[in-house]
Amino acid sequence: FFSNNMRASLLCLVFCIAATYAFVFEPMERNPIGWNRAGEPKPTTPLRLQLALKQQNMDIVEKTLLRISDPREETYGQWLNLDQLAELIAPSDAEIARVEKWLNSYGISDVETRVTKDWLIAETTVEHVEQLLNCNIIYFHHKFRGDFIMRAEAGYEIPDELAEIIDFVVGLQGFPYSDWKPTTYEITSTRLGGNTPDTINSLYDITAPTTSCNCDASQAVVEFSSANYSPSDLQVFFQKYAPQLEGQTIENIYGNNNADGFTSVEANLDVQYIMAIGGFIPTDDYVEPINPNILDAFLNYCWTVGNQTNPPLVHSISWGEYGGSYNNQTVQRINNEFMLMGTRGITVSLASGDNGVGCGDKCQSQEFDFPSSPYVTMVGATGLNAQGKEVGASFSSGGFSGDYYRPTWQSDAVSSYLTSNSNNLPTINFDSNGRAYPDVSALGVSLEVVVRGRAQLVDGTSCSAPIFGGVISLLNAQRSLQGKSPLGFINPWIYQNPSMFTDITSGSNSYLCCEGFEAASGWDPVTGMGTPIYSEMLTRALALP
Repeated sequence: FFSNNMRASLLCLVFCIAATYAFVFEPMERNPIGWNRAGEPKPTTPLRLQLALKQQNMDIVEKTLLRISDPREETYGQWLNLDQLAELIAPSDAEIARVEKWLNSYGISDVETRVTKDWLIAETTVEHVEQLLNCNIIYFHHKFRGDFIMRAEAGYEIPDELAEIIDFVVGLQGFPYSDWKPTTYEITSTRLGGNTPDTINSLYDITAPTTSCNCDASQAVVEFSSANYSPSDLQVFFQKYAPQLEGQTIENIYGNNNADGFTSVEANLDVQYIMAIGGFIPTDDYVEPINPNILDAFLNYCWTVGNQTNPPLVHSISWGEYGGSYNNQTVQRINNEFMLMGTRGITVSLASGDNGVGCGDKCQSQEFDFPSSPYVTMVGATGLNAQGKEVGASFSSGGFSGDYYRPTWQSDAVSSYLTSNSNNLPTINFDSNGRAYPDVSALGVSLEVVVRGRAQLVDGTSCSAPIFGGVISLLNAQRSLQGKSPLGFINPWIYQNPSMFTDITSGSNSYLCCEGFEAASGWDPVTGMGTPIYSEMLTRALALP
């Protein structure tokens, strides 16, 4: 029925259509530890499709951030607004239209984006996503934790002609590895009461505010897995430890905090200590829904912040896991998102982790923590010895990232440590060229937290991150009263001003059978640059433009 020419044309058409799906995203080679195949979802199972579009001019964004965050530059503190960022990084309207046309051809509509137009999100089904991406989506089950997660069984594909626009699809690859949580203890006759906001204020030379400053300062905590804080526990905490703050509450909640649901120690800790140290600073709460994959939770959180015109200026995050489970595109995207937050004048205080140096490969190599972006401030933990002096906490995570290279602003401090302590470094494998962490530390042992009406003790860098975040909020408040911009991305400032910190020279962070690092003079992988001296930080902060 067809001529030879018509047959040739049809064969070419079929071949060309097939060839358009030539850009394949292969899964990571690393086997998912503990994750096993557990059947297929129904075709009609709801699935959120998230397309990360390629962000334009990120090299310019990075150069801009390094310039406006460097106190030695005339442009210091001239943070960008959301519209300025959108002009830099947004794909063109024509490119977005091409992607939406492709989605529509598979029955996927009602596509949502954000101001910077670098994400597309649609609520659809497993069946539509499988057809769209030429993949097979299955359930995986974690044999130890009991979690279920949907992932592409092998790779997924996008049309070759869209590969220059689409960075990757969120949530189809990568597996959670091993997260960390704060350790809790009951206050008993053998473990008496611990450290409180008064301890911290005294230790770090902080004069606690007694009234609101009515200034441009704000802060937030970030919670994953629907971690609920208790408003009633917050008031009990204030009554017991900071009576001047009674009646202060969380102002905005982005997500759902179920005050009548199960109370999370993590969420209570974060809220109670950032509000106690950052007294009278307006405080918000980002609550991401239950998701066994921390990576997806981070991306969803970054999406939310990136769509807000005036997000809080300080964010405290006490969630993370071992790194190395995600591909380079995803790891770089997280880095980009934190970089964008930095350019807007946002400080991110991230707990460094509670697994010391980590331990893998049968005690032959250290693990590193995720995320370990250079554009967040990673906070380690200290405890108090019998003489009341701070020492590095043995659980405090520190070392060198396998995801990112060492940034220039910490190069001198880290090189000095490696050279001065060359005879005292662990013999197991670690990449000394990686981003070094933590940057700073704060008290993280035996913090008193109110949970379900009773005080209990908590250990972890989860304590340290909100404490340090509260300190930065106080500095932002004082700068605001002088008409100055927030501190924003603070890492260059930190490393240029070692005198703002008490140098912690005692402690180590060995973990399981893996040898750790030793604290030393100057920066070290146990306590970073040290713990805050608020009065000195304030002097330096107010001296900035």
